[in-house]
Amino acid sequence: MRTRVVAGALGALALTGATLVATPEAGLTSRADAAGPLYPADCEEDESSSEFGGARISQTYADLFSKGAPAGRYLDSFTPQGLGVWENWQGGSGTEDLLLVGMHYFDDPATSGDDEVSHRSRLYGMTTSGTVRGFATLPIGAHTGGVKVHDGWVYVQKSQTEILRYSVERVREAFTNPSRRKLGPGRDTAPVVGASFFDIDGGYLYAGRHDENVRGEMRRYAIKPSGDLELDESWGPLEIPTKAQGVLVMADTFVFSTSLGRGNRGNVYVVQRTYGVGEEFTQAPYRCFQSVAMIQELVSWNGVTYLLNESGSAEFATDDRIHNIRNLHVASTDRLRSLVW
Repeated sequence: MRTRVVAGALGALALTGATLVATPEAGLTSRADAAGPLYPADCEEDESSSEFGGARISQTYADLFSKGAPAGRYLDSFTPQGLGVWENWQGGSGTEDLLLVGMHYFDDPATSGDDEVSHRSRLYGMTTSGTVRGFATLPIGAHTGGVKVHDGWVYVQKSQTEILRYSVERVREAFTNPSRRKLGPGRDTAPVVGASFFDIDGGYLYAGRHDENVRGEMRRYAIKPSGDLELDESWGPLEIPTKAQGVLVMADTFVFSTSLGRGNRGNVYVVQRTYGVGEEFTQAPYRCFQSVAMIQELVSWNGVTYLLNESGSAEFATDDRIHNIRNLHVASTDRLRSLVW
């Protein structure tokens, strides 16, 4: 098992007649005269742990992450995507905090159409022990790849060009009043570019694009006092890993969750924020290790990183599913950061 931190310069290996390139499933392969990144990603894929059942995964993931709260509600009809935290969701003198889970309607393999874009999506809130406190229905076709709460607003990704925005008061009403479950389009929010998922940190929304075949990009948007978004043209876009599904933004570190399909293990990338526009993220010190399949968005709260998984959805209940994860996975945020510092 490789346990070193990979500095970008180490990825620029001179080979005779071959170039190292990252495969879509992660890890390295040798391919003669292949086009690809100058600094390929080096990922630990030892497959030595059976900690979470199903296909074996890297010991690093098993050492860092453990089984957390159940997140198995509504999986018969919906597929989880986005994850956020809502502090003091009841307002006033309340003290209870919730994890928010965004779900799109599942694509039923028995039907020929795209079920996701013809049904309402769902947003629900649960305690850190997994008790569901309420849910709301979102507009038809909302993918919910990102869910975050900031300064009185709940932000939910609808598509790569649109992020929905609701006041916390309106979402609280939907959670507690069955006659008010349906959320409309929310408040007008400026269009975004390539927003498959996002995180919010320091008054900025960081939106990344998922791409199955090439590395994606991430842009930053300033959050105005009104709650609207404005592209920060002085920042980025920055390169991000292939197949990215979520990002955790810290002052000096990014953590990316990546995955593709029910039959492939995912990867977690921890990357120093020391690379810039036009540079490959692998030029910065980073660490990549294999994870369970189908990991989605992640969020850090009170020193704990929570990671969502979509493999438990009925959408993926087929023989080629290598994992069936119905709980959050949790890790120490400081331990993740320390992999590269």
